[in-house]
Amino acid sequence: MPERSPDPWRIIWRFFTSDSVLVILLLALAASVTLTAYVPQRPTSDADYARWLSQMQARFGEATSMVRALGVLDVTNSPGFRALLALLAGCLLLRFIERGDQLRLGRGVVEPDEPWREVSAGGLQEVLDRFRRRRYRMVGGSSFYQVDRWPWSDLSLLAVHSGALILLLGLLLSHLWGWQIEGVVLQKNQRLTLPGEDDWVALTEEGDDIRYSSGVVTLVEKRGPGVHLQATDGEGEALQLQLTPEAEASVDLLIPVIGDEYFAVPEANLIVRLTPRSDEPYARIDVQVYRSPPGEIIAEEVTAEGGGAGLTIEDVTLEFTPAPYAQVTVGRNPGRWPAVLGLILLMVGLGGNLMWPERRFWLREHDEAVEAAGSLPPALLPAEEEA
Repeated sequence: MPERSPDPWRIIWRFFTSDSVLVILLLALAASVTLTAYVPQRPTSDADYARWLSQMQARFGEATSMVRALGVLDVTNSPGFRALLALLAGCLLLRFIERGDQLRLGRGVVEPDEPWREVSAGGLQEVLDRFRRRRYRMVGGSSFYQVDRWPWSDLSLLAVHSGALILLLGLLLSHLWGWQIEGVVLQKNQRLTLPGEDDWVALTEEGDDIRYSSGVVTLVEKRGPGVHLQATDGEGEALQLQLTPEAEASVDLLIPVIGDEYFAVPEANLIVRLTPRSDEPYARIDVQVYRSPPGEIIAEEVTAEGGGAGLTIEDVTLEFTPAPYAQVTVGRNPGRWPAVLGLILLMVGLGGNLMWPERRFWLREHDEAVEAAGSLPPALLPAEEEA
């Protein structure tokens, strides 16, 4: 009878569901993520891009273009990293299907493929009682007993694979429809519109709490001093204030005093410079007033503790009210909850696998001796094998 040729699809299936392929993919992903700790990755903000690029050119020299082409400077967005994630997802999906099939087939009794070995562990009933107390399942066959952890060992591995798949799905959702903005500066009663259709973020009037629309995630990077400014003339009329020549003039200004900050009072030909004495939210602020032209200093003042002050120059009165700022990172992460669910399933599955490791073996009584086959626990191994 001619030998039956092996099924190529079965060979491919066994290859992609093997533990070796899974380990190789996980090691490749771990190495890629580890690389990001040693090589600074491309920043998300355009303001930091030029500085980062100059640092990379100084570090890699003429090889910078090749390093960028290989995706080393932006690992998580590189085609290679995404291909590894896609292969991992495919591998996990095939293993999930295979594990589900094993769960279905594991309900019944199967014949052992391995040879029987004599074990010196007492009588058969004594051995069965011992493993029954350890919550093993006992299924009687025609002339033997099948002992295994079904269904808990299979369910725990299904939870591991399904958790990993849901986690990858969450990452995909975040990549496709999520966004993140760093360095957003907010002051009291400021409400900023975000890229989403109805997304917004705001700082409360007290300046100590951040409000945002549903689904938006915020992280406070730092807090610092700021002021709310108003100016009036000798008759009490409000004067226009302007941050830059291109900015629209307003009778109210909110200025986060991060470093040296300037604003103008065009109607009075005044330029005002603000310099914080520290990074504390209610730090004192040095105020210098210049005449424009010719640019000479005509007044200097230091605000009171908390940043409040009233400064009169000729017939112009400047009112400073504390308005600390908060610099935040704002984002929308639609895959956050699927990722959390995936992590929970993954942890539950790993914990279950530790409690109920996958094991199946068979016991029988033959010629007044106990024989076993399959993946034997240490308690059943013959003395010479256990040693």
